[in-house]
Amino acid sequence: MSTSRNIDVRTSSDKKKCWINGITVSPQNQLYVADCNNSPIKVIDIKSGTIKQLQLESFPWDITIVNRDTLAVTLPQIKTIQFISFSSNSLSLKNKLEVDGACYGISNHQGKLAVTFLSPAKLQIMDLKGVIKITVEKDSNGDSIFSRPWYVTTNSHSIYVSDTDKKEVIWFNWQGEVIGRNVDIESPRGISLLDDGSFFVSGYLTKCIYRVSGHCKDRTTILENVEDPRAVFWCAETSTDSIKSERNNIIKIYEIVLNQALVTNVDLTKHNYHC
Repeated sequence: MSTSRNIDVRTSSDKKKCWINGITVSPQNQLYVADCNNSPIKVIDIKSGTIKQLQLESFPWDITIVNRDTLAVTLPQIKTIQFISFSSNSLSLKNKLEVDGACYGISNHQGKLAVTFLSPAKLQIMDLKGVIKITVEKDSNGDSIFSRPWYVTTNSHSIYVSDTDKKEVIWFNWQGEVIGRNVDIESPRGISLLDDGSFFVSGYLTKCIYRVSGHCKDRTTILENVEDPRAVFWCAETSTDSIKSERNNIIKIYEIVLNQALVTNVDLTKHNYHC
């Protein structure tokens, strides 16, 4: 692994340190990041480092690409999912969905949103109009499945939710049924799928990034001694680099070799979840 470059995510309008806790990457090598502390969504050109941003009415937590020109961002403080149009380096507000709780993690797959909530802790599956298809909150015994599910990632057949207090990643199908778990991860945070169905997850207290098999049985350590690892993101379209941000303001780009393949991994900045 080698560091290739740093990207400073600060802009002249930022009044506080940047707390980046959500990130996604477009096929055009644009980084879209949620700055919890200053409350904008920022678009960063990886090659030039130029930044444009769109200020939001409340702090953003997580971000996902919905289609070729639309992002969805969670605003937990006001219980809202905000859709944002992106074109080249520009951003503009679109419609928004009012939801029934403090929404944190969000992941889109083919027009279906998986969204995690706190207070109460739950997972909801909904369409892009906000119509709730499934709510997952308790098991067959009436016990809460979640405690603090901050992040979620999805593919065509699986939903993976990291629960920082339960110390586990929980594997669901799209019917909301629990399929498996990977347990004993100290404070798991960000989570992101690879093409082979495995996924990255950050262990905040262990300062590690792990790779977990899709069936949740196997786990290997990919990075160690990572300061304050939070969200992670891997992008197949830009698979020559890995991206990591420091505690404040800086995104670092890394190369990581996994099974003789280069992948992109992002672990992000330290912040307080309530901002």
